[in-house]
Amino acid sequence: MIEIYQLKQLQAFADCGTLSEAAEQMHISQPTLTRTMKKLEEEFGVPLFSRTKNKMVLNDNGELALNHARKILEQTDDMVRLVRALDRASRTISIGSCAPMPLSILVQSCSRLYPDMTVSSEMKEIRFLKKGLDEDNYQFIILPEEPDDDTCYSIEYGHENLSFVLPTSHPLAGSKDLSFVEMNGENMIVFSAIGFWHEMIKREMPASRFLMQNERYDFNELIRSSVLPYFSTDVTQSGSPLPADRIRIPVRDACAHVIYYLVGKKKDRSRFKNLLLSRMS
Repeated sequence: MIEIYQLKQLQAFADCGTLSEAAEQMHISQPTLTRTMKKLEEEFGVPLFSRTKNKMVLNDNGELALNHARKILEQTDDMVRLVRALDRASRTISIGSCAPMPLSILVQSCSRLYPDMTVSSEMKEIRFLKKGLDEDNYQFIILPEEPDDDTCYSIEYGHENLSFVLPTSHPLAGSKDLSFVEMNGENMIVFSAIGFWHEMIKREMPASRFLMQNERYDFNELIRSSVLPYFSTDVTQSGSPLPADRIRIPVRDACAHVIYYLVGKKKDRSRFKNLLLSRMS
């Protein structure tokens, strides 16, 4: 019976061109590799190599055997990858989200409801989230819109509303609410990891310059020492009082008031029925 290791060594010999280089690549001795090649010829019952005093090359039989060996090894690798992926998927909940706050809440809910499973999560652009769910890279995604896809279900997961946070000395600090147009042109401090909100504010405030901060500590330090406005939401601000010299003013525009949807494949819905009862608080 032909063994997988024999096909791997045949492929290594063909790729390297010599027994010595192939043996080194496979971390075996050259005599061991030579015996394997002879055993392989015995299994086929025909010669696979043309041999001279100082050289050994594949003959036509060997080239045909090599072509099939490559296909078998590729199929074997695919089999291992798919089986491992299935096992990993059975023990892992993978989540993708358009924004940080619903993602954080969903991860906490998954960890609480399914303590024996690993939860992996990431933020991506909406188009990548939809593609990832379609390709079964995620069990769930969180979108700021309800998808139009017959293969998916969606449930309303929560709301988030954007605000400007201004110094109390700002000329617009007395406003009941503000639009993006009214604030367009203002320089703003922005935390970078805000998901789809980043594209929204760039689109709605094209004349503004945004001082991006990649680290939460740097962002917090800067807003304490600066008079520049920044953004917050009712979710991020919950339980965190504003500095005495700041005031939070809601954004009036409809796009700043987001309904999040938890989206998954219909075929997986019953598997996570407990999670589907949870919502953002």
